[in-house]
Formats: sequence, C-alpha cells, structure tokens
Amino acid sequence: MKGAIRRLFLVEMRRLWPIAAYFVPVMLASFSLLMSFATGRMQQQYNVTQQAILLNLNFVLPLASAIFAIGSVSNDVKDGWLRTLLIRPITRQQYLMVKLASIYCSLVITIIFAGILPNAAFAVFFSKTPVQFELPLVLYVHSLILLQGFLYVVMMLLLSCWLPGVFNVVVLGLWAILAASFASYIQHVHWMDKWLVVLKDYLFPSGFWDSIDVIMARTGTPITELVWGFGALAVFLALAFWSISVIQVDTGSE
Repeated sequence: MKGAIRRLFLVEMRRLWPIAAYFVPVMLASFSLLMSFATGRMQQQYNVTQQAILLNLNFVLPLASAIFAIGSVSNDVKDGWLRTLLIRPITRQQYLMVKLASIYCSLVITIIFAGILPNAAFAVFFSKTPVQFELPLVLYVHSLILLQGFLYVVMMLLLSCWLPGVFNVVVLGLWAILAASFASYIQHVHWMDKWLVVLKDYLFPSGFWDSIDVIMARTGTPITELVWGFGALAVFLALAFWSISVIQVDTGSE
C-alpha cells in the first residue's frame, strides 16, 4: 500500500511539472529579481527579509497556488483519472492526501526558487547598498506563508470537488476580493459598530496572513490570528475529505 501511494505521489508530481510548468517558477523568479532591482535602487538599505516576505505573500503564493491547484479534482473526475485510480488499491482519502501533498510540495519549491533565492541573489551579487537579513524572522514568517498556502490549496481542492474546471480558483479569488472590499467598507463607514469591526477580520480565512501582519508590525504575539488560521484549516480539511467521499465519480459529471 505504501508503495502504491509513493508511486502515485511521483506520478502526480510529474503531472504537475510538465515541460511548460518549469516556466512558472522561472517567470516568477524573473519578476522577483526585477522587483528586487527596482526596490533595491530606491532604498538606502536593502532589506532581503522584508522583500522576500512581501513578494512571496502577495505575488508568488497566490499565483502559484492557483496555477497548481486549478481544476485539480474536477479535471481528474472528468478525464477518468480518479476512476482509474480507484480500481487500484487506492482509496479516495489517500488520493486526496497525495493530491494535497504533491500540490503543496510544488508550492514550496516555487516559493523557494521564485521568491527567496532571487532576492538573496540580488543582495549578494547586485546590491550596492547595505543589506539587512534576519534569518530567524525569514524562517518564522515563511512557515506562516506556507501554512497560508496549505490553507489555500485545501480550499481549492474542496471547491474543485464541486465546481468544474477553473471555477475553484475563480470562486476563491472572488471570495477574497469581496471580503476585502466589504472589510474596507466596514472600516470606513461602520467603524463605530464594534461587532462589524470584529466581523471584518473573519470574512475570509486569512488567519496566517493576519499573523504575519502582526509579526512584521512587531506589535505582539498573534495568538487570536493563529487560532483563526488553524481553526479554518481544520474545518476546510474536514470538508474536503467529506466531499471527496461523497462526490459521484462514475458519471464524470462533477
């Protein structure tokens, strides 16, 4: 059984990384390097830590998550891949775990090669100003970035159980945009309503992202934000495993 799961993981990694997919981290890395050049020339001191965190959190993480998770489950149902797997000694839950692991590993690889290394390369080879680098902060914050990425992937896998094609990414993106817009509206129009002000922080499962904001602002320990992040992750994981257990695979109509 372990051998079958290991082979499935390698197959899923190959499916995620065809020749064209290698251009994704290359493209993102090129953009990161260009951004490093642009910001590095405007700063008296190049902050590798802050630059890597901003690029990975705001650009590399959401884009790479969408690219690797787009239509993940629904496409496997449509083209018969999931039906083929279930004939073998692979359960639906094992399939979902392998799918989640392969997408997450691809996300980690992309964040390292497209977000962290280009900034480090700029700092070492091109920066003409003093360089600031805090390794403990980089490791701490990137562990939260990867947790937020894991949450994104889980949510997109859940949505892909019920929505065809690219709609899992579209729905998640619209949810994030609408939540941010409504939160901004509450902040500026209903800022005196304490219940709405509290509600605006829970319109979208961004607990790990909010934790990073607290850490970067150095305003304390993000306990509430981490509880929100892990709580949302547990709920969406449970929903994803329930969904993969009940969707119709034989008809190929999911």
